[in-house]
Amino acid sequence: MNQENKRKIILIDDNAILRTIFGYMLQGFSQYGIEFHSFKNALDALDFLDNNDITQSSMPPILFVDINMPFMTGWELMDTLEDRTDFIKKTKIYIVSSSTSKSDQEQLANYPFISGFILKPFGKESVYSILKESY
Repeated sequence: MNQENKRKIILIDDNAILRTIFGYMLQGFSQYGIEFHSFKNALDALDFLDNNDITQSSMPPILFVDINMPFMTGWELMDTLEDRTDFIKKTKIYIVSSSTSKSDQEQLANYPFISGFILKPFGKESVYSILKESY
């Protein structure tokens, strides 16, 4: 499978263990071509997105974004991405967080382009259902 036909999946989370586990979870989804990238903060992810047009694939990329991270929160990243209308139209974005804060849930309403919210810790079933509905 060539690179253009691979689904690009990006996890932005400051938890190194979660990034590792997530990568292993995706390996279990081997029937689909996946190109996985993970970043420990939103600034590194933005740098990657600025230098790589991940929306050129025939399949929309999927971003999984933590809310509470150093340097730039997930919400600040959403504010930045909001101005990139072409990007957000072609990308599925999921917020992942261990926060059960009502204000975080209410904040979701400010970003209609977000596809969903996943509460941590989550199992592979949550990830698989998102991937399956995206293919």
